[in-house]
Amino acid sequence: MMRQKKAATSIAALGLALSLAALTACSSGGGGADLSKSTVDADEGKTAAAKFVEESASPSTFVAPGEAFDISEYAGSTISAVTLDNSLPFVQAVLGGMEAAGKVAGVKVEIYDAKGSTDTAAKQIDQALASKSSAIVAFGINFNLLPTAIERANAAGVPVIGAANVDVNADLEQGSAGEVSIDYDKSGELLAAYSIANTDGPVHAAVQNLPSIETFAAMKDGIEQGFTDYCSAECTLKVDDLMQSNYKTAVETLTGSQISTISDLNWIFPAIDGLAQFTIPAVETSSRADDIRVGSINAVEANLGYIVDGRTQAVSVGNSNDWMGWAMMDRTLRALDGQEPAMTEVPIKLFDAKNLEGVDVSSEADLFDNVDYQGEFAKLWNQ
Repeated sequence: MMRQKKAATSIAALGLALSLAALTACSSGGGGADLSKSTVDADEGKTAAAKFVEESASPSTFVAPGEAFDISEYAGSTISAVTLDNSLPFVQAVLGGMEAAGKVAGVKVEIYDAKGSTDTAAKQIDQALASKSSAIVAFGINFNLLPTAIERANAAGVPVIGAANVDVNADLEQGSAGEVSIDYDKSGELLAAYSIANTDGPVHAAVQNLPSIETFAAMKDGIEQGFTDYCSAECTLKVDDLMQSNYKTAVETLTGSQISTISDLNWIFPAIDGLAQFTIPAVETSSRADDIRVGSINAVEANLGYIVDGRTQAVSVGNSNDWMGWAMMDRTLRALDGQEPAMTEVPIKLFDAKNLEGVDVSSEADLFDNVDYQGEFAKLWNQ
């Protein structure tokens, strides 16, 4: 299996798209991986896929993003976090982690909510500069949407850190003093591998893709790579895009269309758990409810509950939001310390009914194996 470096991608539109509940179905024209010439042996592919899944469902571990360093000179500093939409629970959870980390580090976190507007986000970066912030984090807002504001920050010598803007395999954004993200490509590959390893016979799958959110292109690529690596020529994979308009109705409509047009459909991969929450009832009320399973990413509590309850969703891949907030603080402190810009990867984990048994799905600590990443980061800061 070979995983290649992907082009830079962004989730700049994620908060806006979800907060407006604004997506609609639009056929991609039958895109997807062409598996007709696959030379993968079905049994060997299934075995390799199962091994990959097993490794990724194992307990989480902390990997230090760099050497320990002294942060005492930054005590009392203000770090500004500019986000696209603070109303989203996952954004609030990440920011909560960053604020908790800030208390340990002795710095203040000032939060700006752009409320879905990149123009507002650019102005807020200027506000952060005017208020003498020592560093700025652009969370979920691609730098290429804020070029002038980023340039002004760079000219002022104020480091700007990107968070969840690019896939972890991508190059750093221009003007970035560091980045924090997850492996969207691997997330997609895991969904593909899980479906192949846990299906009797070939997998016939459909993706509900978010083309307007560039980061999820990496996830889609991962799904396609997983099918290429692990599935025989008997498998099929179709990709359909969701464009802006009505969210709930669009997903339900697309799900119905995929069920009716793909006679042997047995898996659907919505781009995120938020979409899956509308895909699932559409599947469960169809005549094919017993034949189709769903897999997605984000490890949202409600979706993990569906898995535990034995509903249509069988798998989700996600990361700890609180952990991401701590990683954002660490990467920002390293930028203040003058360290070379780099990418910090927040680990992902695959969840299914097996490793969720007896786990409190409302607790990130339980889900991610009670790893003391807070203590590990604090040790790196000599705290």
